[in-house]
Amino acid sequence: MKKTIMVGMVLILMLFLLSSCGVPQEDYDRVSSDLAAAQTQIQSLEGDLTAAQADLTKAEAQTQSLQTDKEVAQEKRAEALAYAEYLDVVMYTVWRDAGLTPRFVFESDFLWMVELGSIASNMGDAELSNYVKRIQEGDEAAMTELWDYCLDRIEKALK
Repeated sequence: MKKTIMVGMVLILMLFLLSSCGVPQEDYDRVSSDLAAAQTQIQSLEGDLTAAQADLTKAEAQTQSLQTDKEVAQEKRAEALAYAEYLDVVMYTVWRDAGLTPRFVFESDFLWMVELGSIASNMGDAELSNYVKRIQEGDEAAMTELWDYCLDRIEKALK
């Protein structure tokens, strides 16, 4: 009998303790609500991250495009400058004959022609080399055509 009463009391005590161990419904509802809000915020942030990554990809593409444009512009500038410098050498005899101090000094017209041919060859422009040959052959129109050609190349390079 003592055992039965003791077992009964232990069972009642356990039942009482088990019923008091549960989470109150209010706390459960609050935590569930917080969890749902956090999951919604995570989804929103994931969407923001995806949009930001797309913007970054677009910005990187634009940066690459601008870099390419910059390189092309630098190449065109270098080309225009090369033709302008060539014209400067071409104008040597004009400056000299006009009594002006040319930027370059050559010991003879032959060395000037050699320099014109050398620069044309280094530039890889066969048309310039043809003009130099025509000038060497005494074709007076070739000089004017050479100037026009160089000015045209400068203009095209700077567009």
